[in-house]
Amino acid sequence: MDSKQNGSTCSLVESILRAHGYRTGFFSSPHLVSVTERIRLNGTPIDSTKFATYFWRIYNRLLNSRDHPYDLPAYFNFLTILAFNVFLREKIDVAIVEVGIGGKYDCTNVVRGTKTVGITSLGLEHTALLGNTIEDIAWQKAGIIKNNSDVFTVRQPEGCLDVIANQCQEKAAQLHLVPDFDSYSWKRKPNLNANNLAIKLNTSLAIQISQNWISRTRPELLGRNDGSLSEMFSRGVESCFWPGRCHQIHKGNKRIFLDGAHTVESIEICSKWFQSCQRKENPKVLIFNATGNRDTRKLLAILSKHVHFDRVFFAPNIATQSTSNIDAINHNFPSDEQMRRCEENAQLWREIMEQRNSLHVSVASVQPALDGVIEQIDNSYMQHQECDILVTGSLHLIGAVLTALKMESQVITPS
Repeated sequence: MDSKQNGSTCSLVESILRAHGYRTGFFSSPHLVSVTERIRLNGTPIDSTKFATYFWRIYNRLLNSRDHPYDLPAYFNFLTILAFNVFLREKIDVAIVEVGIGGKYDCTNVVRGTKTVGITSLGLEHTALLGNTIEDIAWQKAGIIKNNSDVFTVRQPEGCLDVIANQCQEKAAQLHLVPDFDSYSWKRKPNLNANNLAIKLNTSLAIQISQNWISRTRPELLGRNDGSLSEMFSRGVESCFWPGRCHQIHKGNKRIFLDGAHTVESIEICSKWFQSCQRKENPKVLIFNATGNRDTRKLLAILSKHVHFDRVFFAPNIATQSTSNIDAINHNFPSDEQMRRCEENAQLWREIMEQRNSLHVSVASVQPALDGVIEQIDNSYMQHQECDILVTGSLHLIGAVLTALKMESQVITPS
């Protein structure tokens, strides 16, 4: 499964198949709080003791088979090997595997016998690695298509479907464009967590992928072909929990909305989601950070267009300066570089506000850690019955906020 909405779609597939009685394994990235979140068995992150057992078994095996002192896989590659080993030893029925970056050259693509493939909505992302045009990116994503597989995708930007179709033709694969969510007939229609187009598209894609896998492995579970989806599909959709994506939590008077959106398309969806959930009378607060080569001016412009924020905080993906969660350290983006980006983003926000010439004034500030942001919010709005807080721009930011709030358990079960 690949592209920027792959995590939520994979999570839906996992939940639907588990509702049908499959023993599931799910490999995803990145994690929010703990690396164990990346490997899930039957919908739950692998426990730390079992993770450690598998880790040392694989690490020592690789260490003892080296031809060179540095002949060990990199972080993500190692975790991919680890996940596959866990799935084999735990005797799961089905593995749902989320691609890391791209597809064709991603290490998860080592699996050659995949018969059911999904490609979510494409956009310009990771251009330094995948190419500068949407067609280049589509070619990379279509690299996960295997010989004689069934390939499911959604409506795509112009040019993308042709690239995917050409790859299907080369691999003798069958391409399926999924129907609109509202076109399904249900025994009981499920309630969706957020009623927006992206979630409906992802859910439809997940339904088609799940149906295909069930028809290949346990067709009797689909029952009579009367054209309607069973209660098990409804239950799978409703029970799906994917933390950090359209995810709402509460603490004290704070209504906190978490979404790791980091592309133009996903920030647009996130903004509209928050706009539909926020309460008019509540103060609005934005906590934002973005790493890598994101065009943050575009992202911030979208956020400012949809919501009038009273306070805006820019902070690195650091929960607190006093302690450090080793699983939260990002060696690709050190804290000093993140702080520099935060200062730049704060200045960009001020420029956007000046250009809008709006009567509404939002105060922008930079903090070195997120516990300081939470403290400032509490001090500013303690007299209010509620305040609405949007946290977005990076999935790593979501994890750091949960840690700063001491709400790490939210990555396992919703509040």
